[in-house]
Amino acid sequence: MTSELMIDPEAEREIRFLLGRYVHLLDAGEATAWAGLFTPDGRWIRRNAAPAALGGSGIAAGERRGRAELAELAEYSVRNFRGLCRHQMTDILLWRAGRGGVQGKCRMIITDFRDGPGRVAMVGSYDMTFARTPEGWRIAMLSAEFLPR
Repeated sequence: MTSELMIDPEAEREIRFLLGRYVHLLDAGEATAWAGLFTPDGRWIRRNAAPAALGGSGIAAGERRGRAELAELAEYSVRNFRGLCRHQMTDILLWRAGRGGVQGKCRMIITDFRDGPGRVAMVGSYDMTFARTPEGWRIAMLSAEFLPR
């Protein structure tokens, strides 16, 4: 990545901390706090469904907008996996976007422990837009695509 696309080290540290909170709050079932990691009008877009019959979440493709809908999504995810899944973000890449924003992408690995030993249930690719707010950096948009399809 060229240096003109690299973001300020402090912003990168804050956004990486935000992403760490994303997985820990979601796995802990703290839906309202998790939704608070997004801007008030933040969007979580599911580009495809990962069928439950193939081990996926079964969450339909579509968009959730705003913290209330995002909290409902988190509650569903925890309930669906009975609190027995863990999310991991890897391969995080962040770069400058217009007007002081930041874009990013990462991989999401979801491990399912409902049947005892953990197994990888889904692997996803996240494309994200971050915005600096009075609350600090927040996710303005997250677009996800998952395997299995």
